[in-house]
Amino acid sequence: MRYFKGYCLLLISILLLTGCTYVEKSPSNTKLTIESYSLSENESLLISKTGVEQIEFFKLNGTLKEEDDLQFSVEVFENGKFKEELLKTWDEVQTIYEDSVISFGISDRRVEDQSLELLNGIPSGLATTFYPNNMTASTFSKLIEGEITLEKNKPIYLAAWLGTTKNELRSGGGGDGELPAGIKDAELAFIYKVLWIDK
Repeated sequence: MRYFKGYCLLLISILLLTGCTYVEKSPSNTKLTIESYSLSENESLLISKTGVEQIEFFKLNGTLKEEDDLQFSVEVFENGKFKEELLKTWDEVQTIYEDSVISFGISDRRVEDQSLELLNGIPSGLATTFYPNNMTASTFSKLIEGEITLEKNKPIYLAAWLGTTKNELRSGGGGDGELPAGIKDAELAFIYKVLWIDK
Protein backbone atom coordinates (compact mmCIF):
# COMPACT_ATOMS: atom_id res chain seq x y z
CA MET A 1 0.00 0.00 0.00
CA ARG A 2 2.89 2.31 0.86
CA TYR A 3 4.41 1.73 -2.58
CA PHE A 4 1.06 2.30 -4.27
CA LYS A 5 0.70 5.73 -2.61
CA GLY A 6 4.26 6.60 -3.63
CA TYR A 7 3.59 5.67 -7.27
CA CYS A 8 0.35 7.66 -7.28
CA LEU A 9 2.12 10.73 -5.84
CA LEU A 10 4.90 10.39 -8.41
CA LEU A 11 2.40 10.05 -11.27
CA ILE A 12 0.37 13.08 -10.13
CA SER A 13 3.58 15.13 -9.77
CA ILE A 14 4.69 14.22 -13.30
CA LEU A 15 1.27 15.10 -14.74
CA LEU A 16 1.23 18.46 -12.91
CA LEU A 17 4.74 19.33 -14.09
CA THR A 18 3.91 18.33 -17.66
CA GLY A 19 0.74 20.43 -17.66
CA CYS A 20 2.45 23.47 -16.15
CA THR A 21 5.39 23.48 -18.57
CA TYR A 22 3.34 23.44 -21.78
CA VAL A 23 3.92 26.61 -23.77
CA GLU A 24 2.29 27.23 -27.11
CA LYS A 25 4.95 27.92 -29.71
CA SER A 26 4.74 29.50 -33.13
CA PRO A 27 4.52 26.91 -35.87
CA SER A 28 7.88 25.84 -37.28
CA ASN A 29 6.45 25.25 -40.75
CA THR A 30 4.39 28.29 -41.60
CA LYS A 31 2.01 27.82 -44.52
CA LEU A 32 0.04 30.68 -46.02
CA THR A 33 -2.38 30.25 -48.88
CA ILE A 34 -4.45 32.66 -50.99
CA GLU A 35 -7.36 31.77 -53.22
CA SER A 36 -9.97 33.67 -55.18
CA TYR A 37 -13.20 34.39 -53.32
CA SER A 38 -16.48 34.28 -55.23
CA LEU A 39 -19.22 36.55 -53.97
CA SER A 40 -22.72 35.28 -53.26
CA GLU A 41 -25.66 36.95 -55.02
CA ASN A 42 -26.44 39.08 -51.95
CA GLU A 43 -22.79 40.10 -51.50
CA SER A 44 -22.61 41.13 -55.18
CA LEU A 45 -25.76 43.20 -54.75
CA LEU A 46 -24.32 44.96 -51.69
CA ILE A 47 -21.04 45.73 -53.48
CA SER A 48 -22.94 47.14 -56.47
CA LYS A 49 -24.44 49.78 -54.13
CA THR A 50 -21.01 51.08 -53.07
CA GLY A 51 -20.06 52.68 -56.40
CA VAL A 52 -16.96 50.51 -56.80
CA GLU A 53 -17.05 49.36 -60.42
CA GLN A 54 -14.27 46.79 -60.39
CA ILE A 55 -13.19 44.73 -57.39
CA GLU A 56 -11.74 41.29 -56.74
CA PHE A 57 -11.80 39.42 -53.42
CA PHE A 58 -9.45 36.77 -52.08
CA LYS A 59 -9.29 34.46 -49.03
CA LEU A 60 -6.15 34.21 -46.95
CA ASN A 61 -5.46 31.18 -44.72
CA GLY A 62 -2.54 30.18 -42.54
CA THR A 63 -0.45 31.17 -39.55
CA LEU A 64 2.51 33.54 -39.37
CA LYS A 65 5.39 33.31 -36.93
CA GLU A 66 5.76 36.28 -34.57
CA GLU A 67 8.83 37.49 -36.48
CA ASP A 68 7.03 37.45 -39.86
CA ASP A 69 4.61 39.86 -41.48
CA LEU A 70 2.45 40.31 -44.56
CA GLN A 71 2.81 43.36 -46.78
CA PHE A 72 0.04 44.45 -49.16
CA SER A 73 0.61 47.06 -51.89
CA VAL A 74 -0.25 48.23 -55.39
CA GLU A 75 2.59 48.49 -57.91
CA VAL A 76 2.24 51.18 -60.58
CA PHE A 77 3.68 50.66 -64.08
CA GLU A 78 3.81 53.26 -66.86
CA ASN A 79 4.57 52.11 -70.41
CA GLY A 80 5.59 48.69 -69.11
CA LYS A 81 8.11 50.01 -66.57
CA PHE A 82 7.81 50.02 -62.78
CA LYS A 83 7.17 53.54 -61.47
CA GLU A 84 6.19 53.35 -57.79
CA GLU A 85 4.46 51.41 -55.05
CA LEU A 86 1.21 52.74 -53.54
CA LEU A 87 -0.90 51.79 -50.51
CA LYS A 88 1.96 49.83 -48.92
CA THR A 89 0.51 48.45 -45.70
CA TRP A 90 1.52 45.79 -43.18
CA ASP A 91 -0.91 43.64 -41.25
CA GLU A 92 0.93 43.57 -37.91
CA VAL A 93 -2.35 43.02 -36.06
CA GLN A 94 -2.84 39.39 -37.09
CA THR A 95 -0.76 36.23 -37.16
CA ILE A 96 -3.60 33.74 -37.71
CA TYR A 97 -5.70 33.93 -40.85
CA GLU A 98 -8.84 31.81 -41.22
CA ASP A 99 -10.73 32.68 -44.39
CA SER A 100 -9.61 36.31 -43.95
CA VAL A 101 -10.88 38.38 -46.86
CA ILE A 102 -8.61 40.78 -48.75
CA SER A 103 -9.49 42.79 -51.84
CA PHE A 104 -8.35 45.16 -54.55
CA GLY A 105 -10.77 47.51 -56.25
CA ILE A 106 -10.87 50.48 -58.60
CA SER A 107 -13.49 53.16 -58.96
CA ASP A 108 -13.35 55.46 -61.98
CA ARG A 109 -13.93 59.09 -60.97
CA ARG A 110 -13.35 60.49 -64.47
CA VAL A 111 -16.54 62.56 -64.48
CA GLU A 112 -15.70 64.24 -61.17
CA ASP A 113 -11.94 64.79 -61.26
CA GLN A 114 -10.20 62.65 -63.94
CA SER A 115 -8.85 60.14 -61.43
CA LEU A 116 -9.10 56.54 -60.28
CA GLU A 117 -9.75 55.61 -56.67
CA LEU A 118 -7.65 52.59 -55.66
CA LEU A 119 -8.90 50.46 -52.76
CA ASN A 120 -6.71 48.00 -50.88
CA GLY A 121 -8.73 45.86 -48.44
CA ILE A 122 -6.59 44.05 -45.88
CA PRO A 123 -7.77 41.88 -42.96
CA SER A 124 -7.44 44.76 -40.47
CA GLY A 125 -8.91 47.59 -42.58
CA LEU A 126 -9.01 49.52 -45.85
CA ALA A 127 -6.49 51.82 -47.52
CA THR A 128 -7.41 54.13 -50.42
CA THR A 129 -5.70 56.64 -52.68
CA PHE A 130 -6.39 58.53 -55.92
CA TYR A 131 -4.38 58.42 -59.14
CA PRO A 132 -4.72 60.65 -62.25
CA ASN A 133 -6.36 58.90 -65.19
CA ASN A 134 -6.77 59.82 -68.85
CA MET A 135 -7.01 56.26 -70.20
CA THR A 136 -9.81 55.58 -72.68
CA ALA A 137 -9.84 51.76 -72.43
CA SER A 138 -9.00 49.38 -69.61
CA THR A 139 -9.16 45.78 -68.46
CA PHE A 140 -9.37 44.38 -64.92
CA SER A 141 -8.62 40.75 -64.08
CA LYS A 142 -7.57 38.24 -61.42
CA LEU A 143 -4.05 36.87 -61.69
CA ILE A 144 -4.54 33.63 -59.74
CA GLU A 145 -6.60 30.52 -60.32
CA GLY A 146 -7.25 28.07 -57.52
CA GLU A 147 -5.12 28.13 -54.40
CA ILE A 148 -1.62 29.65 -54.31
CA THR A 149 0.87 28.91 -51.52
CA LEU A 150 2.98 31.92 -50.55
CA GLU A 151 6.76 31.67 -50.37
CA LYS A 152 8.75 33.99 -48.15
CA ASN A 153 10.10 37.10 -49.97
CA LYS A 154 8.41 36.09 -53.23
CA PRO A 155 5.63 38.48 -54.34
CA ILE A 156 2.27 37.10 -55.39
CA TYR A 157 0.30 39.30 -57.78
CA LEU A 158 -3.44 38.88 -57.29
CA ALA A 159 -5.20 41.35 -59.61
CA ALA A 160 -4.35 43.81 -62.37
CA TRP A 161 -5.90 46.90 -63.92
CA LEU A 162 -4.37 47.82 -67.29
CA GLY A 163 -5.20 51.02 -69.20
CA THR A 164 -4.45 52.57 -72.60
CA THR A 165 -5.43 55.48 -74.85
CA LYS A 166 -4.92 53.30 -77.95
CA ASN A 167 -7.42 51.05 -79.71
CA GLU A 168 -6.17 47.73 -78.36
CA LEU A 169 -5.02 46.24 -75.09
CA ARG A 170 -4.01 42.72 -74.11
CA SER A 171 -5.76 41.37 -71.00
CA GLY A 172 -4.04 40.90 -67.65
CA GLY A 173 -4.12 37.11 -68.04
CA GLY A 174 -2.23 34.42 -66.14
CA GLY A 175 -3.29 32.31 -63.20
CA ASP A 176 -0.02 31.71 -61.38
CA GLY A 177 0.39 34.96 -59.43
CA GLU A 178 3.10 36.33 -61.73
CA LEU A 179 3.22 39.77 -63.36
CA PRO A 180 0.89 39.73 -66.39
CA ALA A 181 2.42 39.69 -69.89
CA GLY A 182 -0.04 42.40 -71.01
CA ILE A 183 1.73 44.92 -68.80
CA LYS A 184 4.16 45.68 -71.66
CA ASP A 185 1.33 47.02 -73.84
CA ALA A 186 -0.35 49.08 -71.12
CA GLU A 187 0.34 52.78 -70.76
CA LEU A 188 -0.79 52.57 -67.15
CA ALA A 189 -1.09 49.50 -64.90
CA PHE A 190 -1.94 48.83 -61.25
CA ILE A 191 -0.95 45.41 -59.89
CA TYR A 192 -2.15 44.24 -56.45
CA LYS A 193 0.63 42.44 -54.59
CA VAL A 194 1.01 40.40 -51.38
CA LEU A 195 4.46 39.73 -49.93
CA TRP A 196 5.43 37.54 -46.95
CA ILE A 197 8.42 39.20 -45.24
CA ASP A 198 10.39 39.46 -42.00
CA LYS A 199 8.91 41.92 -39.54
